[in-house]
Amino acid sequence: MKKKVILLFAIALVTTALLASNEVLEYFNANSDGKVITVQWKALDESFVSKYELERSQNNGTYKKIHTQEPSNSSYSFVDDEAYLKTASDESTEIAKTNYSYRIKIIKKDNSHVYSTTQSVSHSINSIRRTWGMIKEMFR
Repeated sequence: MKKKVILLFAIALVTTALLASNEVLEYFNANSDGKVITVQWKALDESFVSKYELERSQNNGTYKKIHTQEPSNSSYSFVDDEAYLKTASDESTEIAKTNYSYRIKIIKKDNSHVYSTTQSVSHSINSIRRTWGMIKEMFR
């Protein structure tokens, strides 16, 4: 009888640890192709997820929400085509190089939240493409 109680306690402890774990994502990555940054992630279990908020930081600055995703399947992709508009103010070279960090705020159904790991990417874009992007942005 004592062994059964210990076994049940051990099973309950392991189950609780797994449910409370912050390991929500199977993978999370961000890549630049020189034009846009593509952020991709895949969830392990979405039964407790209310929504995902993708956040971006430029050059180790403050994170800002750039996209909200409702859980609809377990695999997601977001193209950050506004990254070329965000350049350092002291930019003096023809090629603008900016370091971006991305993280996902996973908001649970009980309104608590956890953050994913951070993914960093160096994004380089020439000044002609950046200027054209700024002109297009003026007319949006």
